Amino acid sequence: MPQFPSVDWFESVRESANGDSQFTSQGTVNCLMGVKVGNDAFALTFVGFECASVESVSAVAMRDTDFYIDMSPEDWQALLNNIVANDGADSSHTLNSLDLTMPNGCVKSDNELRRAAFFQYHLSLQAFFDASARVDTTFA
Repeated sequence: MPQFPSVDWFESVRESANGDSQFTSQGTVNCLMGVKVGNDAFALTFVGFECASVESVSAVAMRDTDFYIDMSPEDWQALLNNIVANDGADSSHTLNSLDLTMPNGCVKSDNELRRAAFFQYHLSLQAFFDASARVDTTFA
């Protein structure tokens, strides 16, 4: 059972999402997305209809991503628990709704043009995280 956050967890979600028509039916995704969970940071590469790779990176490397999602471990756990409970995030727990309702948003980038890629791909990225409903998860 993979622990969140870890490369193993993201690899499990990657495998689940890449075989999921809900993810692939949203269209192609071409971006380098960062995920920041407290002091942990990950880079996910999306190419075409798949998440091609996942790696652990330094928090400083977030500046090299198109955008990154930055939430506390508690907020990530609430999101992932909601995804499991509803077999996908409910309307108040989507990445887009969280970005809009958190005081400073959760989608970050050093470049506003690259940050705009989130809004282009947010439905696919939500489907990627929704695929985590099929991954047995423990939390650090």
